[in-house]
Amino acid sequence: MRQDILRAPRGISLIEALVAMAVMAFGMLGVVGMQATLRANADLSKQRTEAMRIAQERMEDLRNFSVLNTTAGSKAFQDKATFGATTVTGYTTNTTYTVNGAVTPTTPSTHKTLSINVAWTDRTGATQNVSLVSALANIAPELSASMVVSAQGAGGTREPEGRRRGIPPQAKNFGDGTSGFRPPQPTGTAVVWVFNNVTGLITSVCNTTAVDNATLTLAGLTGCVSSQAYQLISGYLRASTSLTQPTAADMSNPIPATSLAASTFVAEVSQTAPTTGTIACIHGRAVSYVEYYCAVPVTSPTPASWSGTLRINAASLPQLAPNLADAVDTNVKVCRYRADATYVGINVPVANQNLALIRSGNGATAFTCPTPPTYAHQPAA
Repeated sequence: MRQDILRAPRGISLIEALVAMAVMAFGMLGVVGMQATLRANADLSKQRTEAMRIAQERMEDLRNFSVLNTTAGSKAFQDKATFGATTVTGYTTNTTYTVNGAVTPTTPSTHKTLSINVAWTDRTGATQNVSLVSALANIAPELSASMVVSAQGAGGTREPEGRRRGIPPQAKNFGDGTSGFRPPQPTGTAVVWVFNNVTGLITSVCNTTAVDNATLTLAGLTGCVSSQAYQLISGYLRASTSLTQPTAADMSNPIPATSLAASTFVAEVSQTAPTTGTIACIHGRAVSYVEYYCAVPVTSPTPASWSGTLRINAASLPQLAPNLADAVDTNVKVCRYRADATYVGINVPVANQNLALIRSGNGATAFTCPTPPTYAHQPAA
Protein backbone atom coordinates (compact mmCIF):
# COMPACT_ATOMS: atom_id res chain seq x y z
CA MET A 1 0.00 0.00 0.00
CA ARG A 2 1.54 3.37 -1.08
CA GLN A 3 1.64 6.22 1.41
CA ASP A 4 2.19 9.92 0.72
CA ILE A 5 5.19 11.43 2.48
CA LEU A 6 4.55 14.89 4.03
CA ARG A 7 7.49 17.21 3.50
CA ALA A 8 8.40 20.18 5.90
CA PRO A 9 8.08 23.64 4.33
CA ARG A 10 11.39 25.31 3.34
CA GLY A 11 12.53 29.04 2.77
CA ILE A 12 10.68 32.20 3.89
CA SER A 13 7.48 33.75 2.84
CA LEU A 14 7.17 36.93 0.83
CA ILE A 15 5.67 38.80 3.79
CA GLU A 16 8.63 38.01 6.01
CA ALA A 17 11.04 39.24 3.35
CA LEU A 18 9.15 42.54 2.98
CA VAL A 19 9.18 43.11 6.74
CA ALA A 20 12.94 42.52 6.88
CA MET A 21 13.51 44.93 4.02
CA ALA A 22 11.36 47.60 5.72
CA VAL A 23 13.31 47.32 8.96
CA MET A 24 16.58 47.58 7.04
CA ALA A 25 15.31 50.60 5.13
CA PHE A 26 14.44 52.46 8.34
CA GLY A 27 17.91 51.69 9.70
CA MET A 28 19.59 52.95 6.55
CA LEU A 29 17.56 56.15 6.67
CA GLY A 30 18.81 56.72 10.22
CA VAL A 31 22.42 56.16 9.17
CA VAL A 32 22.05 58.53 6.22
CA GLY A 33 20.50 61.18 8.47
CA MET A 34 23.31 60.82 11.00
CA GLN A 35 25.93 61.14 8.30
CA ALA A 36 24.26 64.27 6.96
CA THR A 37 24.20 65.81 10.45
CA LEU A 38 27.86 64.92 11.06
CA ARG A 39 28.83 66.42 7.73
CA ALA A 40 26.90 69.63 8.45
CA ASN A 41 28.43 69.92 11.91
CA ALA A 42 31.93 69.29 10.56
CA ASP A 43 31.35 71.91 7.88
CA LEU A 44 30.13 74.46 10.46
CA SER A 45 33.10 73.69 12.74
CA LYS A 46 35.49 74.28 9.85
CA GLN A 47 33.78 77.57 9.03
CA ARG A 48 33.86 78.64 12.69
CA THR A 49 37.58 77.85 12.93
CA GLU A 50 38.23 79.93 9.83
CA ALA A 51 36.12 82.79 11.23
CA MET A 52 38.07 82.72 14.50
CA ARG A 53 41.35 82.89 12.59
CA ILE A 54 40.10 85.95 10.70
CA ALA A 55 38.91 87.58 13.94
CA GLN A 56 42.24 87.00 15.68
CA GLU A 57 44.15 88.32 12.69
CA ARG A 58 42.08 91.52 12.61
CA MET A 59 42.35 91.93 16.40
CA GLU A 60 46.15 91.66 16.34
CA ASP A 61 46.27 94.20 13.53
CA LEU A 62 44.01 96.53 15.52
CA ARG A 63 46.16 96.14 18.66
CA ASN A 64 49.38 96.90 16.80
CA PHE A 65 50.80 100.41 17.24
CA SER A 66 54.27 101.91 17.64
CA VAL A 67 53.53 105.48 18.80
CA LEU A 68 50.80 107.13 20.88
CA ASN A 69 50.04 110.20 18.75
CA THR A 70 49.36 110.40 15.02
CA THR A 71 52.69 110.18 13.17
CA ALA A 72 53.25 109.89 9.43
CA GLY A 73 54.40 106.40 8.48
CA SER A 74 53.60 104.90 11.89
CA LYS A 75 50.64 103.15 13.45
CA ALA A 76 49.39 105.26 16.35
CA PHE A 77 47.18 104.52 19.35
CA GLN A 78 45.31 107.75 18.61
CA ASP A 79 44.34 106.49 15.13
CA LYS A 80 42.63 103.31 16.31
CA ALA A 81 38.95 103.75 15.35
CA THR A 82 35.81 101.80 14.41
CA PHE A 83 35.84 100.43 10.84
CA GLY A 84 32.93 99.42 8.63
CA ALA A 85 32.02 96.00 7.26
CA THR A 86 34.53 94.31 4.98
CA THR A 87 34.24 90.94 3.25
CA VAL A 88 36.83 88.19 3.38
CA THR A 89 36.90 84.85 1.58
CA GLY A 90 38.18 82.02 3.76
CA TYR A 91 41.42 80.25 2.87
CA THR A 92 40.15 76.74 3.61
CA THR A 93 36.46 77.22 2.82
CA ASN A 94 34.44 78.82 0.04
CA THR A 95 32.56 80.86 2.61
CA THR A 96 32.42 84.65 2.46
CA TYR A 97 32.81 86.36 5.85
CA THR A 98 31.74 89.88 6.89
CA VAL A 99 34.08 91.56 9.37
CA ASN A 100 33.14 94.53 11.60
CA GLY A 101 35.37 96.29 14.15
CA ALA A 102 34.37 98.64 16.97
CA VAL A 103 36.77 100.83 18.98
CA THR A 104 35.37 102.55 22.08
CA PRO A 105 37.65 105.06 23.87
CA THR A 106 37.38 105.78 27.59
CA THR A 107 37.28 109.17 29.30
CA PRO A 108 39.93 109.99 30.39
CA SER A 109 41.77 108.18 27.61
CA THR A 110 43.45 105.46 29.66
CA HIS A 111 42.56 102.71 27.17
CA LYS A 112 40.28 101.73 24.30
CA THR A 113 37.92 98.75 24.17
CA LEU A 114 38.23 96.73 20.95
CA SER A 115 35.71 94.28 19.51
CA ILE A 116 35.79 92.27 16.29
CA ASN A 117 32.73 90.48 14.90
CA VAL A 118 32.92 88.00 12.01
CA ALA A 119 29.60 86.83 10.49
CA TRP A 120 28.74 84.37 7.70
CA THR A 121 25.87 82.28 6.32
CA ASP A 122 26.19 78.52 6.67
CA ARG A 123 24.95 75.88 4.18
CA THR A 124 21.50 75.83 5.77
CA GLY A 125 21.06 79.57 5.27
CA ALA A 126 21.41 80.36 8.99
CA THR A 127 23.54 83.33 10.09
CA GLN A 128 26.54 82.45 12.26
CA ASN A 129 29.09 84.70 13.96
CA VAL A 130 32.09 84.82 16.33
CA SER A 131 33.27 87.82 18.38
CA LEU A 132 36.47 88.84 20.15
CA VAL A 133 36.81 91.62 22.75
CA SER A 134 40.05 93.13 24.07
CA ALA A 135 41.47 96.32 25.62
CA LEU A 136 44.29 98.53 24.36
CA ALA A 137 46.16 100.55 27.00
CA ASN A 138 47.26 104.11 26.29
CA ILE A 139 50.88 103.35 27.19
CA ALA A 140 53.96 103.97 25.07
CA PRO A 141 55.00 100.63 23.45
CA GLU A 142 58.62 101.03 24.51
CA LEU A 143 57.53 100.68 28.15
CA SER A 144 56.37 97.10 27.53
CA ALA A 145 59.99 96.00 27.79
CA SER A 146 60.05 97.24 31.36
CA MET A 147 58.31 94.03 32.43
CA VAL A 148 61.43 92.02 31.65
CA VAL A 149 64.27 94.54 32.01
CA SER A 150 65.66 95.01 35.50
CA ALA A 151 65.93 98.50 36.89
CA GLN A 152 69.39 99.86 37.74
CA GLY A 153 70.40 98.60 41.14
CA ALA A 154 67.17 96.61 41.62
CA GLY A 155 65.81 93.20 40.78
CA GLY A 156 62.50 94.17 39.13
CA THR A 157 60.57 97.04 37.64
CA ARG A 158 57.55 97.60 39.88
CA GLU A 159 56.74 98.02 43.52
CA PRO A 160 53.62 96.41 45.03
CA GLU A 161 51.59 99.57 44.42
CA GLY A 162 52.20 99.25 40.68
CA ARG A 163 54.84 101.97 40.60
CA ARG A 164 58.21 102.07 38.92
CA ARG A 165 60.88 100.57 41.14
CA GLY A 166 63.14 103.33 42.40
CA ILE A 167 60.28 105.60 43.41
CA PRO A 168 60.73 105.78 47.21
CA PRO A 169 58.39 103.27 48.89
CA GLN A 170 57.24 105.94 51.35
CA ALA A 171 56.05 108.22 48.51
CA LYS A 172 52.30 108.97 48.75
CA ASN A 173 50.32 107.45 45.87
CA PHE A 174 47.78 110.07 44.82
CA GLY A 175 45.71 107.55 42.84
CA ASP A 176 45.83 109.51 39.57
CA GLY A 177 48.94 107.87 38.16
CA THR A 178 51.31 110.04 40.20
CA SER A 179 52.98 109.88 43.60
CA GLY A 180 54.35 112.65 45.82
CA PHE A 181 57.55 112.37 47.83
CA ARG A 182 58.74 114.79 50.49
CA PRO A 183 62.50 114.24 50.96
CA PRO A 184 63.69 114.58 54.58
CA GLN A 185 63.68 118.31 55.39
CA PRO A 186 63.12 120.47 58.46
CA THR A 187 59.52 121.17 59.50
CA GLY A 188 57.99 124.03 57.55
CA THR A 189 57.49 124.65 53.86
CA ALA A 190 59.27 121.80 52.11
CA VAL A 191 59.96 120.60 48.58
CA VAL A 192 57.84 117.77 47.15
CA TRP A 193 58.71 115.79 44.03
CA VAL A 194 55.78 114.43 41.98
CA PHE A 195 56.56 111.17 40.17
CA ASN A 196 54.91 109.56 37.15
CA ASN A 197 54.16 106.06 38.49
CA VAL A 198 54.85 104.36 35.14
CA THR A 199 58.01 106.08 33.92
CA GLY A 200 59.43 107.02 37.32
CA LEU A 201 60.17 110.54 36.10
CA ILE A 202 59.85 113.49 38.46
CA THR A 203 57.43 115.60 36.43
CA SER A 204 56.75 118.42 38.90
CA VAL A 205 58.49 120.13 41.80
CA CYS A 206 56.06 121.59 44.35
CA ASN A 207 55.90 122.97 47.86
CA THR A 208 54.00 121.64 50.88
CA THR A 209 53.45 122.34 54.54
CA ALA A 210 52.85 118.64 55.26
CA VAL A 211 55.28 117.38 57.87
CA ASP A 212 55.76 113.93 56.33
CA ASN A 213 54.79 111.75 53.35
CA ALA A 214 51.84 110.16 55.14
CA THR A 215 50.04 113.52 55.37
CA LEU A 216 50.76 114.61 51.80
CA THR A 217 47.73 115.39 49.62
CA LEU A 218 47.52 116.37 45.99
CA ALA A 219 45.31 119.33 46.90
CA GLY A 220 47.87 120.52 49.43
CA LEU A 221 50.65 121.04 46.87
CA THR A 222 51.43 124.63 45.89
CA GLY A 223 53.73 126.42 43.47
CA CYS A 224 54.20 123.39 41.24
CA VAL A 225 56.69 123.78 38.39
CA SER A 226 56.62 121.20 35.58
CA SER A 227 58.93 122.80 33.01
CA GLN A 228 61.79 120.38 33.78
CA ALA A 229 61.81 116.60 34.26
CA TYR A 230 64.15 114.78 36.63
CA GLN A 231 65.34 111.26 37.42
CA LEU A 232 65.90 110.27 41.03
CA ILE A 233 69.06 108.69 42.42
CA SER A 234 69.08 107.78 46.09
CA GLY A 235 70.91 105.70 48.61
CA TYR A 236 72.67 105.60 51.98
CA LEU A 237 76.02 106.78 53.30
CA ARG A 238 77.66 104.87 56.13
CA ALA A 239 81.02 105.10 57.89
CA SER A 240 83.28 102.90 59.95
CA THR A 241 85.76 104.08 62.60
CA SER A 242 87.69 100.80 62.79
CA LEU A 243 91.48 101.10 62.84
CA THR A 244 91.90 97.70 61.16
CA GLN A 245 91.74 96.81 57.48
CA PRO A 246 88.02 96.19 56.77
CA THR A 247 87.00 92.81 55.37
CA ALA A 248 84.25 91.97 52.90
CA ALA A 249 82.08 90.93 55.85
CA ASP A 250 82.74 94.27 57.52
CA MET A 251 81.55 96.13 54.41
CA SER A 252 78.38 94.06 54.23
CA ASN A 253 77.46 95.56 57.61
CA PRO A 254 79.83 98.41 58.40
CA ILE A 255 80.20 99.38 62.04
CA PRO A 256 78.55 102.79 62.30
CA ALA A 257 80.41 105.88 63.40
CA THR A 258 78.69 107.28 66.48
CA SER A 259 79.30 110.85 65.25
CA LEU A 260 77.70 110.20 61.86
CA ALA A 261 74.52 112.12 62.71
CA ALA A 262 76.54 115.28 63.30
CA SER A 263 78.67 114.81 60.18
CA THR A 264 78.40 117.45 57.49
CA PHE A 265 79.61 115.47 54.48
CA VAL A 266 77.10 115.43 51.61
CA ALA A 267 76.58 113.53 48.37
CA GLU A 268 76.33 115.22 45.00
CA VAL A 269 76.06 114.25 41.33
CA SER A 270 78.61 115.51 38.81
CA GLN A 271 76.43 115.45 35.68
CA THR A 272 77.94 115.17 32.18
CA ALA A 273 74.80 114.66 30.05
CA PRO A 274 72.37 115.94 28.82
CA THR A 275 73.80 118.98 30.61
CA THR A 276 76.92 119.53 32.70
CA GLY A 277 76.97 120.70 36.28
CA THR A 278 76.88 119.69 39.92
CA ILE A 279 73.57 118.53 41.38
CA ALA A 280 73.14 119.03 45.11
CA CYS A 281 71.26 116.34 47.04
CA ILE A 282 68.84 116.44 49.96
CA HIS A 283 69.96 114.53 53.06
CA GLY A 284 68.36 112.98 56.11
CA ARG A 285 70.74 112.22 58.98
CA ALA A 286 70.30 109.41 61.49
CA VAL A 287 72.63 108.05 64.16
CA SER A 288 74.17 105.29 62.03
CA TYR A 289 73.56 106.44 58.46
CA VAL A 290 72.79 109.33 56.14
CA GLU A 291 70.13 108.96 53.46
CA TYR A 292 70.39 111.10 50.34
CA TYR A 293 68.07 111.94 47.42
CA CYS A 294 69.20 113.70 44.22
CA ALA A 295 66.90 114.93 41.43
CA VAL A 296 68.99 114.92 38.24
CA PRO A 297 67.61 116.97 35.29
CA VAL A 298 66.91 115.07 32.07
CA THR A 299 65.59 115.89 28.62
CA SER A 300 61.98 114.70 28.48
CA PRO A 301 60.42 112.69 26.98
CA THR A 302 63.22 111.40 24.74
CA PRO A 303 65.81 110.66 25.86
CA ALA A 304 64.84 110.91 29.54
CA SER A 305 68.30 109.90 30.71
CA TRP A 306 71.43 111.29 32.29
CA SER A 307 75.10 110.45 32.70
CA GLY A 308 77.56 111.41 35.39
CA THR A 309 79.17 110.41 38.68
CA LEU A 310 77.97 110.19 42.26
CA ARG A 311 80.49 111.42 44.84
CA ILE A 312 80.98 112.97 48.27
CA ASN A 313 81.47 116.72 48.05
CA ALA A 314 85.17 117.23 48.74
CA ALA A 315 84.61 120.56 50.51
CA SER A 316 82.26 118.86 52.99
CA LEU A 317 84.82 116.11 53.66
CA PRO A 318 88.18 117.78 54.45
CA GLN A 319 89.51 114.48 55.81
CA LEU A 320 89.38 112.89 52.31
CA ALA A 321 92.66 111.13 51.59
CA PRO A 322 94.77 112.75 48.86
CA ASN A 323 95.53 109.39 47.21
CA LEU A 324 94.96 105.64 47.57
CA ALA A 325 98.35 105.15 49.25
CA ASP A 326 97.49 107.50 52.11
CA ALA A 327 97.64 105.80 55.54
CA VAL A 328 96.88 108.73 57.88
CA ASP A 329 94.50 107.39 60.53
CA THR A 330 92.50 110.64 60.70
CA ASN A 331 91.82 110.65 56.97
CA VAL A 332 89.09 108.67 55.19
CA LYS A 333 88.49 106.96 51.87
CA VAL A 334 85.13 106.45 50.12
CA CYS A 335 84.06 103.00 48.89
CA ARG A 336 81.17 102.36 46.48
CA TYR A 337 78.96 99.25 46.28
CA ARG A 338 78.84 98.97 42.48
CA ALA A 339 81.45 98.00 39.91
CA ASP A 340 80.99 100.98 37.59
CA ALA A 341 82.31 104.30 38.80
CA THR A 342 80.08 106.33 36.48
CA TYR A 343 76.46 106.26 35.34
CA VAL A 344 75.76 106.26 31.60
CA GLY A 345 72.34 106.73 29.96
CA ILE A 346 70.37 106.22 33.17
CA ASN A 347 66.67 106.43 32.24
CA VAL A 348 65.02 104.98 35.35
CA PRO A 349 65.04 106.05 39.01
CA VAL A 350 67.83 104.24 40.83
CA ALA A 351 67.85 103.39 44.52
CA ASN A 352 70.33 101.87 46.97
CA GLN A 353 73.33 103.55 45.37
CA ASN A 354 75.29 103.33 48.58
CA LEU A 355 78.67 104.64 49.69
CA ALA A 356 80.75 103.86 52.78
CA LEU A 357 83.60 105.71 54.48
CA ILE A 358 86.59 103.86 55.94
CA ARG A 359 89.78 104.98 57.61
CA SER A 360 92.69 105.68 55.22
CA GLY A 361 94.91 103.50 57.37
CA ASN A 362 96.29 102.95 60.85
CA GLY A 363 99.13 105.46 60.49
CA ALA A 364 101.52 102.89 59.06
CA THR A 365 99.49 100.74 56.65
CA ALA A 366 97.09 102.07 54.03
CA PHE A 367 93.61 100.50 54.03
CA THR A 368 91.76 99.56 50.85
CA CYS A 369 88.12 98.99 49.94
CA PRO A 370 87.65 95.18 49.98
CA THR A 371 86.61 93.97 46.53
CA PRO A 372 83.94 92.66 46.40
CA PRO A 373 81.52 93.92 47.68
CA THR A 374 83.05 97.40 47.43
CA TYR A 375 85.34 99.32 45.10
CA ALA A 376 87.63 102.31 45.64
CA HIS A 377 85.75 105.47 44.73
CA GLN A 378 87.37 108.52 46.34
CA PRO A 379 90.14 109.27 45.84
CA ALA A 380 89.78 107.81 42.38
CA ALA A 381 92.12 105.02 41.33
